[in-house]
Amino acid sequence: MDFKELNLTELDKNLSEEQQKEWNSIYASYRAKSILTGRVCGMDMKSMTVLDPETGASQRKEICCLVIISYRVKVLIPEQEIWYSDQEKRPIHVLRSMAGATIDYVITNIDRENECCTASRKEALQIRRHSFLKLAPEIGRKIPAQILAVGRHHLLCSCHGFDITLSQRDLSYAMLPDLRERYHPGETYMSVIKNFEPEKNHLTVSVKEAEPHPFDGADLRHPVGSRRASVITGKYKGGVFCKLEKNLDCMCIYSPDQYDENFDIGDQVIVVITKFNYRQKLVYGKIVAKW
Repeated sequence: MDFKELNLTELDKNLSEEQQKEWNSIYASYRAKSILTGRVCGMDMKSMTVLDPETGASQRKEICCLVIISYRVKVLIPEQEIWYSDQEKRPIHVLRSMAGATIDYVITNIDRENECCTASRKEALQIRRHSFLKLAPEIGRKIPAQILAVGRHHLLCSCHGFDITLSQRDLSYAMLPDLRERYHPGETYMSVIKNFEPEKNHLTVSVKEAEPHPFDGADLRHPVGSRRASVITGKYKGGVFCKLEKNLDCMCIYSPDQYDENFDIGDQVIVVITKFNYRQKLVYGKIVAKW
């Protein structure tokens, strides 16, 4: 039944206050195309009628859908309504990784009797981008980055309607062997605009540069010759990354009587600070013992 033909007074008369609030926000989004925000609780496969892009004929297909349930109503966002454009579509494993992410959407259809709706994230992204462009974004401005999905070496975040893939070097000054150990869908971090090309709809941001560089003042906190308790976070070409602070690594070598096979990532060690590279903002040291 068409939404305009529904007797909402009759359908809603026995709703609790919380249910009424939920439905009112859904009705408002459907009528005004206003944005709602919710947490992804999972992904469903749903049989839907879609148009063939080549022939224009309608056909039934199994579609991947993100699921949002704010209280009682199930909201489905079909895969073709998740990304801003075909060029920005992600593989199915990314959708599976989005559980827990907070996303924007606009209600596009209401099945009131079955307490289910369909929605479009794509429409919400268009609204967010339009608002962002009106603010004349400048290089260096700080904006929030909402984490959508996280892999071992890359994560996907959303900034004002732009979905952006970030690598470890965009996120932290320290070595992070597995981003999934620190970042999770649904979290929000401040980021800095590095580049914006409106004609290409391309936005580049950095999360790590939104905070002061951890190297600043490191020579006062960890002077040359000082011994520090540390943890091995990675290995590279015979060198070892040892964590001094949350985002500050020390590039270490072994002592002459030590062997690489005796040290693993995660081992607790004692390092001696040997020098600072002020141009590249690096700290160097030597592993002297395990502890």
